[in-house]
Amino acid sequence: MIFKNIDDFHEEKTCTYKNETYSVRDNGAVLRHSGNSERKRKIDDIWTFGTLDDKGFMRIGGEKINRIVATAFYGVPASEQYVVFHKNYNSQDNRAKNLSWVTKFEFKILQPSIQFQLRLLLGMKIESILSDISVLQTIDVPNLNWMKSVTQAEADTCLQKYVDLKFSTPQEIEDLNWHTQSSKDVLKNLNPDYRESLTPNAVVVGNMISSYFPCCPQEKSENPLQEYFTRLQPGNVYYMNSKYKVLVQQTAFVDDKIIIKCESGDGENAIKPWSVSTITYDNGLYVHELYKTCFQEISADKYFAILQGKEWTGGDVFDDYC
Repeated sequence: MIFKNIDDFHEEKTCTYKNETYSVRDNGAVLRHSGNSERKRKIDDIWTFGTLDDKGFMRIGGEKINRIVATAFYGVPASEQYVVFHKNYNSQDNRAKNLSWVTKFEFKILQPSIQFQLRLLLGMKIESILSDISVLQTIDVPNLNWMKSVTQAEADTCLQKYVDLKFSTPQEIEDLNWHTQSSKDVLKNLNPDYRESLTPNAVVVGNMISSYFPCCPQEKSENPLQEYFTRLQPGNVYYMNSKYKVLVQQTAFVDDKIIIKCESGDGENAIKPWSVSTITYDNGLYVHELYKTCFQEISADKYFAILQGKEWTGGDVFDDYC
């Protein structure tokens, strides 16, 4: 989770949401004012990050905090059809800079699982699909058929928002096509073990399956791994795919390698909720490798320490034998 010092903020605003008045901070904290009600409610006039509901969202008095923060910092949306999008895919991170109002179509198209399906069906990057929405008319998949009614104007707006949210850059839209034979040949020449991911500039090796890496840098940098390292904040999504969502818990940067201890974002449904992964950099590519998945957190602690070259004094762990 992203919860930090509730008083660590830069900007504070006031807004009205569903006939309630709130003070809102850019760190995601809110305060509901008691107003003129005859009886002050228990959570009135208290700063809070909210209470976690069973869907993974933070709420105050039954209302989603993400919508309150978005209203305060970005205004009232054009209609109730707008929803809040979390840029780092962490629905508990309600910092203002992590939120954006989007249409329901934009929200769906920004989901890696939808993009993955579209790429498999059409063999095209999402940017190319949005540039010519007519290609969606060839789809005959029940859960995607609704897209056939999307207009080119809606797609154009979505494409611009897609760029603005930094999922890609205008230059990448022009230059990159990660589902061509040439890109696969390039990977094969670099390292036959490299496999494409769902993120440009990112590959996977070993047991890691093709995934979307929302924190992976897309801009050129003098210190690419250091840039990636700074984005891997605790609680952010490390990777996600049609089966899993994995969150960052701890990171270390040792000998040109990022080491990450992760926890599953699937809660109690995860069979092995802990894992340790590494990221290296090779010829412009971020190389992601899954080192170990674990039944117990102490096992992940052990492997996280070992990969850093630290001495482990905790002895054997359960996952040593799995």
